[in-house]
Amino acid sequence: MAKKFRFLLVLSIPVALLFFSNCKKDQFSTAPLAFSNDTLTFDTVFTTLGSTTQYFKIYNRSKNPVKIDVIQLMHLPGTQFRINVDGIPDTSSTGILKNVQIPAKDSIYVFVEVTVNPNSLNAPFVIIDNVNFTVGSHTQKVVLQAFGQNAYFHYAQIIKHDTQWQNDKPHVIIGRDSIPGVLVNCGATLTINPGCQIFLANNSAIFVEGSLKAEASDWHDSIVFRGVRLESYYDDLPGQWFGIVFLRNGGCTPSGSFSHCVINESSYGIYAGAGLTSNLSDYSGTIGPMVTINNTIIKNSQFNAVYGFNARITANNSLFYASGDDLIKLGLGGTYNFTQCTMYNTGSFAISHQQPTLLLSNFAADGNFTQYPAPLNASFTNCVIYGNLLNEISFNRATNTSYAFNDSFINCLLQTPSDTLALFATNNHNLFNQNPLFKNPQQNDFTPSDTVNVLSPLIDYAPTGLAKDIWDNGRPILLLLDSSTHPYDIGAIERQQQ
Repeated sequence: MAKKFRFLLVLSIPVALLFFSNCKKDQFSTAPLAFSNDTLTFDTVFTTLGSTTQYFKIYNRSKNPVKIDVIQLMHLPGTQFRINVDGIPDTSSTGILKNVQIPAKDSIYVFVEVTVNPNSLNAPFVIIDNVNFTVGSHTQKVVLQAFGQNAYFHYAQIIKHDTQWQNDKPHVIIGRDSIPGVLVNCGATLTINPGCQIFLANNSAIFVEGSLKAEASDWHDSIVFRGVRLESYYDDLPGQWFGIVFLRNGGCTPSGSFSHCVINESSYGIYAGAGLTSNLSDYSGTIGPMVTINNTIIKNSQFNAVYGFNARITANNSLFYASGDDLIKLGLGGTYNFTQCTMYNTGSFAISHQQPTLLLSNFAADGNFTQYPAPLNASFTNCVIYGNLLNEISFNRATNTSYAFNDSFINCLLQTPSDTLALFATNNHNLFNQNPLFKNPQQNDFTPSDTVNVLSPLIDYAPTGLAKDIWDNGRPILLLLDSSTHPYDIGAIERQQQ
């Protein structure tokens, strides 16, 4: 009997150890949770449009696992926020997830999105919600907040009659399969009032067969075109929307006028002369759109800030910088006049600069290398054309020399070999291959430097010029006393007295 007892005792020892081991695994920590954020904030989100996904982390600092009894999205402003806990979505209307475990010394993610419901407010407003976490008798929370903004929404809109856009709320343009944005019909005029903010969704555009007017009298009421995403990650990121496109239409001549505008984050800033046919002869033989650009900034373009395709473009006191292709692309002929403009391209954090800043061409070629020429007449006066390539101007002349290739550069600073320029253009009092010495181009300050040790060659170089610069400051401001016969600065910005 004693032997049997000892045998049972020996067997009971590992069974007991196994029992206590299993009990130990079920010992959950009741220590407080830690969070990567106590408040998760969404930048301005347009009503009815979903946000990007943000997240915060939940940390279990304990040496034991923790079981969160209840995770609850409180739905304080209704069901505008949505959560996903480590891959498990909240699919219930209650916003409750139960018995979520975190291993010892580990963490999990909580992903959050928001769609803000519209209301009657014009100014931005805030919505707030809580995510509560209950472990045992203890409850902790993370606050969710989003800034909402009502807007005028334009879904694949066709403008058939004269229309004005007001500035009391932003305008959001969203394309559909039929129309990727807004189309201004032939015979109609869209007037965008001063102070308007225009936000365009992915691949959307403003297409113009009629007329577009975006004119403000000063920078206090400037008109802004940019991508619809307002999170800081998207700031100045090129290619978020397609562009402002003036279509070639045999029934009417499209036109556009811009003043005190900022066009940012597009694929093409202004594209004048596009069409719906691949037959290049249809472009070379017809009159293109007419566009005027005054006191305007076009920046961070995926391809071109300005693309003219046998078009007529006049630009004054304007600043163009940061593009992935030719910054200014003037192809298949056309008539172009640029005065007191700054064209600067060294790329950006998102795009590399590999093509010349300026392209001039009086033909286009199809897939069989057949050329379709058209007369080119282009003039550049008091302009800066600069970048970090050895040659920032490309000349493409048709083999059929009966088509005009007339280009002139007067009082400009040019990054190009002077002997190359002489082969294709009129050269009159230009500076070649000199650093323009802007104050801080890395921070987008293209004012000519006027310090004693760093004096820009742009200062007091041109004998004549426009009466005001891009910022509406007066010209000329004479710095060098021996320059009284040529007191105007080159480029869009006139150095001002300190």
